[in-house]
Amino acid sequence: MAAAAEVKLNIGCGTSGIQGWVNIDNSPTILLSRLPFGRRIFRTPDWPPDVRRLDVRKRIPFPDSSVLYIYSSHTFEHFTYGESLGVAKECFRVLRPGGALRIVVPDLGIAVREYLADTDPKASHRFLGGLLLTGNVRDLLHPGAHHKQMFDARSLVHMLREAGFSAPAVSAFGSSCIPEIADIELASRRSESLYVESVR
Repeated sequence: MAAAAEVKLNIGCGTSGIQGWVNIDNSPTILLSRLPFGRRIFRTPDWPPDVRRLDVRKRIPFPDSSVLYIYSSHTFEHFTYGESLGVAKECFRVLRPGGALRIVVPDLGIAVREYLADTDPKASHRFLGGLLLTGNVRDLLHPGAHHKQMFDARSLVHMLREAGFSAPAVSAFGSSCIPEIADIELASRRSESLYVESVR
């Protein structure tokens, strides 16, 4: 692990963890994939060996003011609002002064604008289906697989203020105070995503 002054957390990394970061995800398929023949039997994703299974809703296991950067992409929508606020408060606690938190989520504002512009008679069904707010069979294996909420810019900035961040601001794809942002931010989700960043 990196020295304490250089700890960088990637929360909800999925299978795209990057070198030099502490890559965290809570999928139970991580453990299944590491059993002998687990990937073949359970058809799990190919989890990188450095991804740690951890439920950040309980606690982020780092000391106060010890983390330089925290990045989280398409994860906070899988928590309830109360859970999201708790995780954001934990992020605030572990970030050192001058450290940055960057959260990327599906942008409800984009989805609503697309719905309002859609003239198809079943636009409402497509809109609701795209929000992924209902559970399905995947939830038996991974209860957090579906979305529990959606954010727009106003609600995400508000949540971060509630967590203690004084000046969260909407950002843009690839525009960040995190130097390695190009290594971690996926262009494939650019058209659907909201980017908010705040310095502690």
